[in-house]
Amino acid sequence: MNTVVGDWKAWSWGERAGVIVLAASVILLVWAAFQYGAGHDVAFFALFGALVAGITGLGVHVASREARFRRRAPSHER
Repeated sequence: MNTVVGDWKAWSWGERAGVIVLAASVILLVWAAFQYGAGHDVAFFALFGALVAGITGLGVHVASREARFRRRAPSHER
């Protein structure tokens, strides 16, 4: 199976949404880590939320990618 994607247009909407959520969660995670390190204990909830959002974004991206490959794969049913 060829997993190389040469262009953004080849990605499905689910893959794009997953990457956007993942990128936003990484930014939030870094920001919240600095805030928590500075002594703002409430930032722990932002850390937890960013971690959950990152895992969700990765899951959406991978599931959408697998679905796209399954749709393009030849069917073995007769």
